[in-house]
Amino acid sequence: MPQLDIISLTPIILGIALLFFGRKAFWLFVGAVAFVAAMTFIPKYMQLQQPTLFYAALGVGVVAASAGFFVEKIALRVAGFLAGGYVFISLWEKFATADSLPWWLPFIIGGILGAVLLSFLFEWALIVLSSVTGAFLVTQSLHLERNVSIGLMVVLAVVGIVAQTKMKRGKSRKEND
Repeated sequence: MPQLDIISLTPIILGIALLFFGRKAFWLFVGAVAFVAAMTFIPKYMQLQQPTLFYAALGVGVVAASAGFFVEKIALRVAGFLAGGYVFISLWEKFATADSLPWWLPFIIGGILGAVLLSFLFEWALIVLSSVTGAFLVTQSLHLERNVSIGLMVVLAVVGIVAQTKMKRGKSRKEND
């Protein structure tokens, strides 16, 4: 059995955190993906010893998580607003019969709809992606036989999706009370 140290435990801990909290903590998902990408791609371009590689990847993950934490909500809402506004005003110009409304009103209505819609779809995509990423990190770190690893990955991903969906529903119920 391989020795467990901080370097070998980090992907497992990160994976478990993603399985259960990936939707709630978008910044964690961004940081984890950056960490995994750095662990994968840095060795292709630089020859670093394992501890140095780990700390470099961890640094990349922390920077990415910080950026995700501060920018995510703003960027997501702005992108949804602009996309929705553009689509809605384009449709309004094509199909509206009356020109009595100022151009910015359909843009704002579409923008609000776009921001809400993108937020909704974004959450579901984040639930699935964070669960699959978390399952991958855990199973990859355990060095299991291929078929066992694939089976465990599928089970963990489903557990993560179900757990995050239940948390999402619980949050929705609390907001409605």
